[in-house]
Amino acid sequence: MWEETGIRFRNYLLDDFQKEAIDYLLDDYSVLVSAPTGVGKTLIADYLIAYAINQGKRIIYTAPIKALSNQKYKEFKEWYGEEKVGIITGDVVINSEAEVTIMTTEIFRNMLQQEKKDLIGLSHVIFDEIHYLSDESRGTVWEESIIFMPPEIRMLGLSATIPNAWELADWIEEIKGHQVKVVQKTDRIVPLEHFVFNQLTGATTLRKLQKAWEKKKQEEAESAFARERHKRICSHLDLVRNIDKCQGLPCLYFVFSRQQCEFKALELSDKINFLTEKEKDQVEQVINQVIAKYELEGWQTIHRLKKIFLRGIAFHHAGLLPALKELVELLFEKNLVKVMYATETFAVGINYPVRSVCFDAPTKWDGVSFRPLTTLEYFQMAGRAGRRGIDEQGFVYVLADLDRYRVEDFPSTDSNDIEELISRFNLSYNSVLNLFKSHQRPQISVILNQNFATFQARNDKLRLERRLSKIKLESGQLRDIICNEWGSLSCPQARTLAQKRLRKRERRVRFIKGRIAKAAAAREIEELKSSLAEVSPKRCSPDEQHRCAKRIEFYEHLYREQLGLEERVSSMKVAGRFEEDLASKAAILEEMDYLKDGVLLPRGNFASQIYAQELLITEFYFAGLFHEWDEDQINSIMVAVDYEPRKGERIPNPSMLPFDQKPIKKIIRDLIYRYGVDERETIFFPSLSPLAYRWSQGCDFFELLNYSDLQEGDLVSAFRRGIDLLRQIRAACLLEDPILATKLKNCMNKIDRDLVAVNL
Repeated sequence: MWEETGIRFRNYLLDDFQKEAIDYLLDDYSVLVSAPTGVGKTLIADYLIAYAINQGKRIIYTAPIKALSNQKYKEFKEWYGEEKVGIITGDVVINSEAEVTIMTTEIFRNMLQQEKKDLIGLSHVIFDEIHYLSDESRGTVWEESIIFMPPEIRMLGLSATIPNAWELADWIEEIKGHQVKVVQKTDRIVPLEHFVFNQLTGATTLRKLQKAWEKKKQEEAESAFARERHKRICSHLDLVRNIDKCQGLPCLYFVFSRQQCEFKALELSDKINFLTEKEKDQVEQVINQVIAKYELEGWQTIHRLKKIFLRGIAFHHAGLLPALKELVELLFEKNLVKVMYATETFAVGINYPVRSVCFDAPTKWDGVSFRPLTTLEYFQMAGRAGRRGIDEQGFVYVLADLDRYRVEDFPSTDSNDIEELISRFNLSYNSVLNLFKSHQRPQISVILNQNFATFQARNDKLRLERRLSKIKLESGQLRDIICNEWGSLSCPQARTLAQKRLRKRERRVRFIKGRIAKAAAAREIEELKSSLAEVSPKRCSPDEQHRCAKRIEFYEHLYREQLGLEERVSSMKVAGRFEEDLASKAAILEEMDYLKDGVLLPRGNFASQIYAQELLITEFYFAGLFHEWDEDQINSIMVAVDYEPRKGERIPNPSMLPFDQKPIKKIIRDLIYRYGVDERETIFFPSLSPLAYRWSQGCDFFELLNYSDLQEGDLVSAFRRGIDLLRQIRAACLLEDPILATKLKNCMNKIDRDLVAVNL
């Protein structure tokens, strides 16, 4: 269980950065740890938890995704015993008052807004993957969690390498009122070697690949034979064979497409076998254990994939059934998977190091377009390469297709280029309601100025103002030494330019035909001659003229920069930057009878407890629809709320839906067109509603798959998200409407069964 010898913990020799962070935590500081993937950040959290349990203190461990929360729950349960560990993920609640409670960051934020009593006895909160604060869709949750966390609670933030860790710590320190120590580690225990790979070059550097690409283009331009020779597309098979030849297995191969993950695993399994007969027997044993555990004897998918697993190959993505994910992770943990094709979700927190990491491309689809990987994303995934205590070096490869080659698409392999964290703070209707629920209007303005976005804006403005002051000082000093004749006709340089202008006009006047125009040009020439004659030129050597020109050039550069900075500083809004958004959302809430004079009305109280599509669900409730719908209809509707369909998914014909859409569509129309609510706040897509209805009525899961082309894991995720929403609605109506609360509990029980139930 828990042991402390000063230098070792859980059989690991603690590194200096780990000991430094632990010392700060035990001295009652909050700590932010910024370090590369795979160097042992989580060991600091594990030590803190073990220490807290030994001291009789409570700790909350927050994770960015449910899969990581579930993994941590299983780990901690083994280490500390089932009675000391709990988990809350919205759709799962086990032992919620345990000494160590694991939860998603969203749940912790919700707890801070609703259940302050659950914080009694809490000493620390651990924010794993705190760099998610910069995530566009979810970063606000991290900020709100830190803002609303009681100041007496200390925090441990674990982050991938971020260059502005000190800025983040300074912000936390400012709003929490206690010191936050930063522990940074920039080097890795197992260094990484970075390559790009193409069949023409093999594993090489980006510079050499650039030369190969230029040579290829030249050859193709000169020869049809070369075009034919270069036609073969660079394949993952070439890269895996190269890695195997170089003793680079096991390998984690990132592919940013679920379909391609599976296809590539199947393709490789047709070509190569990586396992010995003894290892194949071990794979059979693990597969049989999982089949028996989840009663999957009749599930064809697992039997179809057995061939792949028996060759030491697997794939992992969010569309897999949880039982299949567990099987793959077990095989990987036992070193029975030599090549794993995975989407980027496998890189978040799950600790499965390998010798080599591969990227199928330097770009990824972000839901809108293909874009290059950021340097932070690259290192987050690449950091899995290199097993501590096993490998002297980790290897990272990016597959390069010369037919689609663009050097700017490749991420930097220099960790110094990792992007800074930036705030993504925004106000939801739920946030607005909870602000008015717990605070007076003056306090709300103070809180709105406590976010990281405002802190960064203030820092940016101060930085620009300092630069502006420096430029004004420099330009003033420079102006004092610039010649007083600068710009006048006595200045040799200005005089030379004027003489050139005179000669040019004298040449041009000979070609002017019009009498009036010719006379005007002649007058202009005489005026310029007269001006030159009236002023005596200053005698300056060529060197003096050159120095003067350089000073003037620099002065003009400073002046242009000064004008730009003055415009930026004057337009920057720091304090009150979210007041306008608050006012507009509060006005909508008042018009909809959620809020009146800063006090929550019944609709507002209900919506303050709903954390997704809060306005849509609240309108369903107050229209009496939850009372009208039967339990199976409620379940079919909940999976449609806040559901983002995958590409190609369609809404079934209305006649196939197990409920009447008309009242739902009317509510959505009113929210958008009557009250001006953004369409993103009214997401309702019932493509899975017929399946949820069948499932709620008791349909077998594998029979359900006959009615859908969707992947098993997507169905499970959708159903579990429905359970999460039902739990929120039930909590919101429990006191006022216990009959409906009982009905909703029955709804949850109908979904939360068999393969959909979380097995922890």
